Amino acid sequence: MKKLLLLCALFVAAPVVFAQDYYGLQEYGLRQNTTRVEFYGGMVLPQNTWSHHGQEVDLGTTGWTAGIGFTRNLVPVFSLGLDANYAQLGDGDTFISGGKESYYRTGIATGLVTGRVNFFPTQATRLYIPFGIGVGHMFARQKFDDGSHLTTNSTDLAQMIGIGLEFDIDDSTIFGVEGRYYLVEAASDFKNAFGKSRIHYSNVMLKLGWRF
Repeated sequence: MKKLLLLCALFVAAPVVFAQDYYGLQEYGLRQNTTRVEFYGGMVLPQNTWSHHGQEVDLGTTGWTAGIGFTRNLVPVFSLGLDANYAQLGDGDTFISGGKESYYRTGIATGLVTGRVNFFPTQATRLYIPFGIGVGHMFARQKFDDGSHLTTNSTDLAQMIGIGLEFDIDDSTIFGVEGRYYLVEAASDFKNAFGKSRIHYSNVMLKLGWRF
């Protein structure tokens, strides 16, 4: 009887050993000293309306956003990295300025040094808080009906904080959803034109990443 039970155990264990030899065990979670690249895309949600020299304009409305980030896991619970993001604010607006019809389009690009606090870092599903500080470049491009254009630029301090949820598709691919809040300071030219000393907006994005 004992020999029969031993023979059955060997038959059960053999496929498991065979699978481990040929396929290996999946390694989920965040590991120390690994690097990740992540691509983001989604919606940008501005926090307030815009005006141009006192005239209300349909700028700074819901638009699209895309970005890329590089992250290095110093330890499983904390990461440092670099992040670049572009937010296109709305579809622009056409209005009368200086007696001429003009069309405005606005956007904001940011380049940040980022940090990330990871919760449940050894699990396949994780919650995290990203934050960052760096430079934000805003522009408002005014195009007139005669083909000429005028661009108002601003480059100043940018800050970000957010929250995200991600899970491992396999041992190298990551999928997730992330929300961010941005605060970008406006330089004097931009402030004089649009009456804003800073721009607030939020991003809601899906992301796909790979680690190596």
